[in-house]
Amino acid sequence: MRVLILEDDPVQLAALEGAVRELFLEPVGVRSPDLALAELEHAPVLAVVDLDMSLAPRADHSVDDLLDRLYEGCGGCCVLVYSVRADEILERKRVERIHPLAMFAAKSDGMDALVDRVRRMLGVRFGDLFVRRGVTFHEPTGRTFGHRVAVSLLLGTATGQEVLLDDSETKAARRLRTWLHRVGSRVRLVDHGHRCYGLHLSA
Repeated sequence: MRVLILEDDPVQLAALEGAVRELFLEPVGVRSPDLALAELEHAPVLAVVDLDMSLAPRADHSVDDLLDRLYEGCGGCCVLVYSVRADEILERKRVERIHPLAMFAAKSDGMDALVDRVRRMLGVRFGDLFVRRGVTFHEPTGRTFGHRVAVSLLLGTATGQEVLLDDSETKAARRLRTWLHRVGSRVRLVDHGHRCYGLHLSA
């Protein structure tokens, strides 16, 4: 499972990459929007995006371009943006116009808080399912579902968001629905239409 990290500061990039490796996931760390866009051919389960690119190499594209591509072409990828201005209403509204499902973290909280947030997101639990090492486990049986779509849906559920999937991902979602039924999970996959999916607990 890949985690895209756009961070222009090499020291902070190394800290985030280390946190992702500790979770046995593959960090894809880049220092410019151009390089980040080039990595989207293989969709990540999470993109951690620094909005402040003052130390980045010269690039043809902006962070806004990356956010737009993530929203339009990588619906199964959760996006966490962080900035010194992440707490400002106008900045949040600007980002949300580009990527309505983006989540926010403030740089003022420090790198340790951001790293902890990433760890918690990538170790998410819902009902009788949990994520470990990039794989979704059904706790009562110990059986696993390896496709990243399950991780994306668990991340989306944990953050209160529906997940927009592309055509290939919807096929994986249907396999997930079958797997959930087979293992007897209390979690159900719900199709909200227009390729939007979410997870819910059965009564």
